[in-house]
Amino acid sequence: MQELNENFIDNINYCREQEIKKVIIFIRTEKNVILLKDYLDKEKLDIEVIAVTFPSNEKMYIVNDEDDVEEFIPPASEGTKVKNLLESKDIKLVSGSLPFEGIVIPGVNYNPYKIIEQTFNLVHQGLGNLIQALLMATDKGEVYPDERVVVMNNVLAIDVSGTNTRLLFHPKDGLKINNIIQKKQATNPE
Repeated sequence: MQELNENFIDNINYCREQEIKKVIIFIRTEKNVILLKDYLDKEKLDIEVIAVTFPSNEKMYIVNDEDDVEEFIPPASEGTKVKNLLESKDIKLVSGSLPFEGIVIPGVNYNPYKIIEQTFNLVHQGLGNLIQALLMATDKGEVYPDERVVVMNNVLAIDVSGTNTRLLFHPKDGLKINNIIQKKQATNPE
Protein backbone atom coordinates (compact mmCIF):
# COMPACT_ATOMS: atom_id res chain seq x y z
CA MET A 1 0.00 0.00 0.00
CA GLN A 2 1.32 3.40 -0.99
CA GLU A 3 1.63 6.07 1.69
CA LEU A 4 1.02 9.77 1.43
CA ASN A 5 4.11 11.86 0.70
CA GLU A 6 5.46 13.32 3.97
CA ASN A 7 5.63 16.76 2.38
CA PHE A 8 1.88 16.57 1.68
CA ILE A 9 1.24 15.92 5.38
CA ASP A 10 3.40 18.93 6.28
CA ASN A 11 1.48 21.04 3.75
CA ILE A 12 -1.84 19.96 5.27
CA ASN A 13 -0.54 20.85 8.73
CA TYR A 14 0.37 24.26 7.32
CA CYS A 15 -3.19 24.61 5.99
CA ARG A 16 -4.56 23.70 9.40
CA GLU A 17 -2.34 26.25 11.19
CA GLN A 18 -3.14 28.99 8.66
CA GLU A 19 -6.84 28.07 8.43
CA ILE A 20 -6.61 27.52 4.67
CA LYS A 21 -9.59 25.54 3.38
CA LYS A 22 -8.57 24.58 -0.18
CA VAL A 23 -5.67 22.61 -1.63
CA ILE A 24 -4.86 22.39 -5.33
CA ILE A 25 -2.72 19.61 -6.73
CA PHE A 26 -1.68 19.12 -10.36
CA ILE A 27 -2.12 15.47 -11.34
CA ARG A 28 -1.27 13.12 -14.18
CA THR A 29 -2.86 10.12 -12.45
CA GLU A 30 -5.33 9.83 -9.60
CA LYS A 31 -3.02 8.15 -7.06
CA ASN A 32 -1.60 11.09 -5.07
CA VAL A 33 -4.82 13.09 -4.95
CA ILE A 34 -6.79 10.09 -3.67
CA LEU A 35 -4.15 9.42 -1.00
CA LEU A 36 -4.40 13.08 -0.01
CA LYS A 37 -8.20 13.01 0.18
CA ASP A 38 -8.17 9.75 2.18
CA TYR A 39 -5.74 11.36 4.65
CA LEU A 40 -7.96 14.44 5.02
CA ASP A 41 -11.01 12.24 5.60
CA LYS A 42 -9.16 10.07 8.13
CA GLU A 43 -8.02 13.18 10.02
CA LYS A 44 -11.54 14.69 9.72
CA LEU A 45 -10.17 17.89 8.22
CA ASP A 46 -12.51 20.23 6.38
CA ILE A 47 -10.14 21.05 3.50
CA GLU A 48 -11.44 20.92 -0.06
CA VAL A 49 -9.26 19.19 -2.67
CA ILE A 50 -9.08 20.41 -6.26
CA ALA A 51 -7.19 18.32 -8.80
CA VAL A 52 -5.92 20.08 -11.92
CA THR A 53 -4.88 18.26 -15.09
CA PHE A 54 -4.33 18.59 -18.81
CA PRO A 55 -7.21 19.09 -21.30
CA SER A 56 -9.48 16.08 -21.71
CA ASN A 57 -8.17 13.53 -24.19
CA GLU A 58 -5.30 15.75 -25.39
CA LYS A 59 -2.32 13.86 -26.77
CA MET A 60 1.04 14.43 -25.13
CA TYR A 61 4.41 13.43 -26.51
CA ILE A 62 7.52 11.96 -24.90
CA VAL A 63 10.83 10.82 -26.28
CA ASN A 64 11.52 7.19 -25.34
CA ASP A 65 14.88 5.50 -24.73
CA GLU A 66 15.35 4.89 -28.45
CA ASP A 67 14.83 8.63 -29.17
CA ASP A 68 11.47 7.92 -30.79
CA VAL A 69 8.52 10.20 -30.07
CA GLU A 70 5.60 8.41 -28.44
CA GLU A 71 2.05 9.70 -28.09
CA PHE A 72 0.12 9.22 -24.86
CA ILE A 73 -2.82 10.67 -22.99
CA PRO A 74 -2.28 11.16 -19.24
CA PRO A 75 -4.64 8.86 -17.31
CA ALA A 76 -6.24 11.75 -15.39
CA SER A 77 -7.39 13.43 -18.59
CA GLU A 78 -8.34 10.33 -20.60
CA GLY A 79 -12.05 9.61 -20.80
CA THR A 80 -14.24 9.71 -17.72
CA LYS A 81 -12.85 6.87 -15.56
CA VAL A 82 -10.62 9.04 -13.36
CA LYS A 83 -13.09 11.94 -13.43
CA ASN A 84 -15.88 9.70 -12.12
CA LEU A 85 -13.58 8.17 -9.50
CA LEU A 86 -12.55 11.61 -8.21
CA GLU A 87 -16.15 12.84 -8.17
CA SER A 88 -17.14 9.79 -6.11
CA LYS A 89 -14.55 10.86 -3.53
CA ASP A 90 -15.74 14.51 -3.57
CA ILE A 91 -12.61 15.75 -5.36
CA LYS A 92 -13.15 18.45 -7.98
CA LEU A 93 -11.29 17.98 -11.25
CA VAL A 94 -10.28 20.96 -13.38
CA SER A 95 -9.16 20.00 -16.86
CA GLY A 96 -7.77 22.58 -19.24
CA SER A 97 -4.84 24.05 -21.11
CA LEU A 98 -1.88 25.29 -19.11
CA PRO A 99 -1.99 29.09 -19.43
CA PHE A 100 1.71 29.45 -20.29
CA GLU A 101 1.70 26.83 -23.05
CA GLY A 102 1.40 27.90 -26.64
CA ILE A 103 -0.41 26.41 -29.59
CA VAL A 104 1.54 23.57 -31.20
CA ILE A 105 2.77 24.67 -34.63
CA PRO A 106 5.07 22.01 -36.13
CA GLY A 107 8.55 23.36 -36.78
CA VAL A 108 8.00 26.54 -34.77
CA ASN A 109 9.25 27.06 -31.23
CA TYR A 110 7.82 30.46 -30.38
CA ASN A 111 5.67 31.02 -27.33
CA PRO A 112 5.73 34.47 -25.71
CA TYR A 113 4.25 33.06 -22.47
CA LYS A 114 7.07 30.54 -21.99
CA ILE A 115 9.28 33.31 -20.59
CA ILE A 116 6.79 33.77 -17.72
CA GLU A 117 7.00 30.11 -16.77
CA GLN A 118 10.80 30.13 -17.08
CA THR A 119 11.00 33.20 -14.82
CA PHE A 120 8.91 31.51 -12.12
CA ASN A 121 11.08 28.42 -12.45
CA LEU A 122 14.16 30.52 -11.67
CA VAL A 123 12.76 30.90 -8.15
CA HIS A 124 12.12 27.15 -7.87
CA GLN A 125 11.86 24.45 -10.51
CA GLY A 126 8.15 23.62 -10.66
CA LEU A 127 6.87 26.98 -9.40
CA GLY A 128 5.60 27.78 -12.90
CA ASN A 129 3.50 24.61 -12.90
CA LEU A 130 1.97 25.48 -9.50
CA ILE A 131 1.11 29.00 -10.66
CA GLN A 132 -0.57 27.58 -13.77
CA ALA A 133 -2.59 25.14 -11.64
CA LEU A 134 -3.79 28.09 -9.53
CA LEU A 135 -4.73 30.08 -12.62
CA MET A 136 -6.65 27.14 -14.10
CA ALA A 137 -8.60 26.57 -10.86
CA THR A 138 -9.40 30.29 -10.53
CA ASP A 139 -10.38 30.65 -14.20
CA LYS A 140 -12.69 27.63 -13.79
CA GLY A 141 -14.33 29.22 -10.70
CA GLU A 142 -13.18 26.62 -8.15
CA VAL A 143 -11.03 29.26 -6.45
CA TYR A 144 -12.20 32.84 -6.02
CA PRO A 145 -9.97 35.81 -6.82
CA ASP A 146 -8.00 36.71 -3.68
CA GLU A 147 -9.02 33.45 -1.92
CA ARG A 148 -6.09 32.00 -0.01
CA VAL A 149 -5.19 28.42 -1.02
CA VAL A 150 -2.24 26.03 -0.99
CA VAL A 151 -1.07 24.68 -4.34
CA MET A 152 1.33 21.74 -4.15
CA ASN A 153 3.18 18.93 -5.84
CA ASN A 154 5.59 16.32 -4.49
CA VAL A 155 8.43 18.76 -3.85
CA LEU A 156 6.99 22.24 -3.45
CA ALA A 157 3.95 24.03 -2.10
CA ILE A 158 2.89 27.65 -2.18
CA ASP A 159 0.46 29.62 -0.04
CA VAL A 160 -1.07 31.91 -2.63
CA SER A 161 -4.12 34.06 -3.29
CA GLY A 162 -6.30 33.22 -6.29
CA THR A 163 -6.16 35.28 -9.45
CA ASN A 164 -7.36 34.89 -13.01
CA THR A 165 -4.92 34.35 -15.86
CA ARG A 166 -5.78 37.67 -17.47
CA LEU A 167 -5.02 39.56 -14.24
CA LEU A 168 -1.83 37.67 -13.32
CA PHE A 169 0.33 40.82 -13.12
CA HIS A 170 -2.36 43.32 -12.10
CA PRO A 171 -1.02 45.57 -9.30
CA LYS A 172 -4.08 45.03 -7.05
CA ASP A 173 -5.82 41.85 -8.25
CA GLY A 174 -2.78 39.97 -9.52
CA LEU A 175 -0.70 37.12 -8.15
CA LYS A 176 0.13 37.21 -4.44
CA ILE A 177 2.46 34.50 -3.19
CA ASN A 178 2.16 34.60 0.59
CA ASN A 179 4.71 31.87 1.31
CA ILE A 180 6.82 29.29 -0.51
CA ILE A 181 6.67 26.17 1.62
CA GLN A 182 9.93 24.26 1.32
CA LYS A 183 10.02 20.49 1.42
CA LYS A 184 11.58 18.76 4.39
CA GLN A 185 15.30 18.33 4.06
CA ALA A 186 16.74 14.97 5.03
CA THR A 187 18.81 15.21 8.19
CA ASN A 188 22.26 13.72 8.25
CA PRO A 189 22.81 11.94 11.58
CA GLU A 190 26.33 12.42 12.94
